[in-house]
Amino acid sequence: MEKPTLRLEQQEPAAEFEFSGKRFKIFKDVYNPAEDSFMLAKYSASRASGRILDVGTGSGIQAIFANASVAVDINEKAVENARYNCALNNCKCEVIHSDLFSKVSGEFDTIIFNPPYLPTSPDEVTKGPIDLAWNGGSDGRAVIDKFLALFSPFLAPGGKLLMLHSSLADTEKTVLALRHLGFKVEILEEKNIGEESLCVLEATKPKISAKGKGSAQLLSASTQI
Repeated sequence: MEKPTLRLEQQEPAAEFEFSGKRFKIFKDVYNPAEDSFMLAKYSASRASGRILDVGTGSGIQAIFANASVAVDINEKAVENARYNCALNNCKCEVIHSDLFSKVSGEFDTIIFNPPYLPTSPDEVTKGPIDLAWNGGSDGRAVIDKFLALFSPFLAPGGKLLMLHSSLADTEKTVLALRHLGFKVEILEEKNIGEESLCVLEATKPKISAKGKGSAQLLSASTQI
């Protein structure tokens, strides 16, 4: 893993912080970790194992705490920032520019996902890179439903999905969709923040896939339930 470059070092970070012994610099147009990130990071550190993929890595916080093998983000600035923070924390994670799984190959034992989940109307979108970190479409589920339709083939039998979810994007709909595929779903932690409830979901894939239940059916379940 390359050391942080001088070019990045000379940028003025939007934020700098330490969390649980790790150091982070957050640059312009990259999501600044908040309550949701820190809540998920505890479980990225304690429950992720094997070959690990962090989807929507942002600053790289989940990848670093999980010691992930691969991390991806659709935002090129986030990819650059995550590479910087990985080097800063001696994490040998490969960080890739990818729209969800478009540039990902192989199976993983753990997939981590902190999705954009804020319900967003078209007039709220500024069309900058940072929008990709929070814009969940009209019902908060635009990226979540796309992820649910795609992720299962990349998760090894018996593997785990660790996912941050918000009540703003209908947590129960996601839980039911995962159970429809035969996943065992557990809520590891739940926290109320104002009118919003955040939780960390752990979904374990069956060691033998349920007959006839593929990704297309998961998409159908997630959009119809």
